[in-house]
Amino acid sequence: MGAGSAPKMMTEQEQITRIRLKYAKGPSLRFTGHLDMQHLWERLLRRSGLPIRYSQGFNPRARLNLASALPLGVISEAEMLDFWMDEPLPAEDVLKRLVECAPPGLDIQHVEIVSLQEKALQERMSASEYQITFYDSQQQDELEEKVAVLMTAEHLTRVRRGKTYDLRPLILDLKVTYADDGEIGLWIRLNAEPSATGRPDEVMEELGFANTSYLACRTGLILNS
Repeated sequence: MGAGSAPKMMTEQEQITRIRLKYAKGPSLRFTGHLDMQHLWERLLRRSGLPIRYSQGFNPRARLNLASALPLGVISEAEMLDFWMDEPLPAEDVLKRLVECAPPGLDIQHVEIVSLQEKALQERMSASEYQITFYDSQQQDELEEKVAVLMTAEHLTRVRRGKTYDLRPLILDLKVTYADDGEIGLWIRLNAEPSATGRPDEVMEELGFANTSYLACRTGLILNS
């Protein structure tokens, strides 16, 4: 740049920033559904004072992208969300503002800047992992037998929203777990591709457990590269 010349200004496109954050959804938000979570995030982003990028049109909405809908009644330690800003800010400043505005039960853990060219989180979803904690103690041999029977089944035909499907290929792994206090639980890895997503409550129902007998926590989201 020559002496006395003006600095080159960033174009509007160059200023757009894509933010990815990881957060936990605690018990107080356990029965907040997917659409309500989207609305919660829109209100939080608006309150944060960040330069949020909005959609065009009559009813502008904050541009955001949740990785995967969390089944109602399930808590999580591993949720992910992308949103866009009209100008760049340091990740630590973004995190500070969001944490200050977050409601009880929403624990924002990490913020990073990611490429604008990345695919949408939903498109990259591959699998979800869950930890099951029982409210009442379980017999180890009985639970292991139930798991063995389910995992050796060729098909698990079910109906969801009026459509018949096979749950078995959606269960990628299922194991009995043992906590430090001696309590027995379950760990489940389920397929989470957009057109083929397994749910932990469906697995637990196949094992013979009502949804009032356990708490499910999503502990991991696995993305395709």
